[in-house]
Formats: sequence, structure tokens, C-alpha cells
Amino acid sequence: MATTKIKPDLSITRTEHPNAARLREGFAAFGRGDLEHVRKEMTDDATWTNAGSSPLAGTYSGWAAISEMFGRLFELTGGTFSMNLLSCLADDRRAVAIYDATSTVAGQTRTMRFCFVQELNAEGLATATNTLAYDQAAADAHLAGAST
Repeated sequence: MATTKIKPDLSITRTEHPNAARLREGFAAFGRGDLEHVRKEMTDDATWTNAGSSPLAGTYSGWAAISEMFGRLFELTGGTFSMNLLSCLADDRRAVAIYDATSTVAGQTRTMRFCFVQELNAEGLATATNTLAYDQAAADAHLAGAST
């Protein structure tokens, strides 16, 4: 019996979906405080929903409410909030990110993992964003200033 060895095709070029690249750019912009870039990645009537029961939980509609929520996030964390994007994927209708968020609240520094899911329109702009923590109870307690 003959053995066939398959050689990998090293000429394959892998590219990510343009909406995944947009999401990466959005995370980078948020990280450097460029909220104007973040705003431009959303429709005017976009919604943002934070799961759980933290002081930031709920649904925010429109940029004014969303940017106010971001301001509240920075207030609650004393400006210590940061993200480390771990993975992202996208297609024409959705973009998903897994990231670690680190912040200090009431003297307690925590790093927690989150999932971020966006619904996109035909132009790749977010119409809805949903965030949830892997351990939602711990994330809620941290933002509330409680020890976990």
C-alpha cells in the first residue's frame, strides 16, 4: 500500500472579514479614548445593552445615552478601565469579541472576561451591542464596589 504525504499549501492567504477588522479598530480607538471613532461605528439609533445588575446594567439608546454610560464606567473605575481583546470574528451581520476588562473599584483590582456581540447593518455599522461577563455576578459585584 502506497503512502501519500500531503504538503501544505503555504501560498494560502488568510484574511479576516472587514467587519472583524472594524471591530478591532473600534476596540483600539476605545482604548486610546477616541470616542468619536467609536461613535462613527454605530448608527444614530444604536442600542447598547449591558447584562446583569451592576450600576451600568440596562439598555442605552442613541449615542448620547451610550456615551453617558461610558462616562459613568470611567467614573466608577476611577479611569482605570482597560480592555485586552483576545478574539474577534465577524460576518456581514454580526461581530463578536471576547476580551478581558481590568479595572479598580473601591481599591479592588479585577480582570474579568466578557463577550461582546454586535448586530450590524449593511454598511457594517452597529445597530445593537450586547455585553455580558463570563461570571456576571462577580462583574456586577465588582462594579457595585463589593468584594467577591
